[in-house]
Amino acid sequence: MKVIRNAKRVSVVGGGVAVVASGLGLWRSAVLLNEQEIGRATALTAMLAAWAFIQGWVILLWDRRSTPTVLMRLQAADILGVILPVAVLGSSFVALPEVRDLASPLFWLLILAFGSTSLSVKPAASAPLSEIPPLHSMGFLDWVRIQNFGTGSLFIAVLFTLMYLTSPLKVDAWTPFVIAIALAQAYVSIWRIVEQHQMSKAGLRLSGMQITWLRAMHVNQGEDAAVKELRLMYPKIGTSHAVRVIENLYRTQEEH
Repeated sequence: MKVIRNAKRVSVVGGGVAVVASGLGLWRSAVLLNEQEIGRATALTAMLAAWAFIQGWVILLWDRRSTPTVLMRLQAADILGVILPVAVLGSSFVALPEVRDLASPLFWLLILAFGSTSLSVKPAASAPLSEIPPLHSMGFLDWVRIQNFGTGSLFIAVLFTLMYLTSPLKVDAWTPFVIAIALAQAYVSIWRIVEQHQMSKAGLRLSGMQITWLRAMHVNQGEDAAVKELRLMYPKIGTSHAVRVIENLYRTQEEH
């Protein structure tokens, strides 16, 4: 996620469109219910409209909270971990005749609901921790390493692949794409699991200057900031390993 600089303008436009369009969707759902047309299309219309309506108000009122907050948008790197779930869920929706009709409100509500999730509200203090460094600031492999691939992403790859293959609602034309994405995510996840295990076993040696810097960051900005800084220094290590190193900063000068 990345902090939006002109947040007020984006919140008014994005949140306003979401609220108005989803409000029309809720009105359409109410009309269908009043006409006793209770079916799959009506239920999906109401569900997607309600989700987008809530998201729209969250975006509109992003700065009306007791604690300082910022409005954030998805970065390109954020999409890496959600391509497979979006493809699987998207295939299920596209398989529905009601969604394939471009003239149907359900099609546009689906786009609106997915689009509204590209904006989110985060506490100002922790917002910078959600930002992913740009690719040009480091090597490609190190950039992939900081994306948190590992056991969790491997589980997601297996789970959503099984969901797709066993679902009666799927688009056969999407199968090669879904399988390719699942295999790529599983490969990267296994690579990172092995690499993190090797790094954890070998241990990490920090210089005195690095320890001082990480201690200062831990005191001034918190553990999450120190963990992120350590992972930027050593992209090969995993998050759990980095947390253990930060916790040991005050007990030892190095971790073996």
